[in-house]
Amino acid sequence: MCGRFVLYSSLDDIVRAFDVQLVHAQWQPRYNIAPTQPVLVVRQEGDTKVLDKMMWGLIPHWAQDRPSGGGIINARAETLHRKPSFRWPFASQRCLVIADGFYEWRKSDHVRIPFFFYLKRRPFGFAGIYDIWHSPEGDMLHTCAIVTTNANALIRPLHDRMPVILSKEAETHWLDPGTPIVKLVDLLNAALPEDMEGYEVSPKVNSSTWDTPECILPLSRTGIL
Repeated sequence: MCGRFVLYSSLDDIVRAFDVQLVHAQWQPRYNIAPTQPVLVVRQEGDTKVLDKMMWGLIPHWAQDRPSGGGIINARAETLHRKPSFRWPFASQRCLVIADGFYEWRKSDHVRIPFFFYLKRRPFGFAGIYDIWHSPEGDMLHTCAIVTTNANALIRPLHDRMPVILSKEAETHWLDPGTPIVKLVDLLNAALPEDMEGYEVSPKVNSSTWDTPECILPLSRTGIL
């Protein structure tokens, strides 16, 4: 799964990395992004790549009410084509959720020990889907979910799922509205473990209110050993 992640790259670096032509959002570095909070996404409008903000937690457009605990933060790759909440976004409303890394936890004696994982290429894009929900009062809310798949060998000792990190080539196909569904399914694989690195970080990360660069320091450098 993916329950927290970071994005500290500058807006200029993000625009360059994803060949964005239209910017609808600003961004300040975040080191502990949690569900229901704004995230930065790249979506496609015609031939134009657009940088936008959405709420992390997908609310289907047909939902009558806004969920009290937030929307769906993760969408399993295996069920995108058949779950009612995912079918429409998967077919026509795909995005890249931009990140520099993510956290996963190891459970030990009822204690959650956080680890930070990142791709050697940063920033990168998680495969994402989004929907547009209209409240009974007429407000419009753009929400998204991160697609997950079976974990690779690096993540598996901690969890059996991980977010789909798309290659540069796969990003293009994922955003292209003309990509056939069968091709999209083929894109949703785990990143190669040799392309990633990870290490233990401070347990302060367990609190989403802690959002500083110290979040991603290796534990030995946080001064709390």
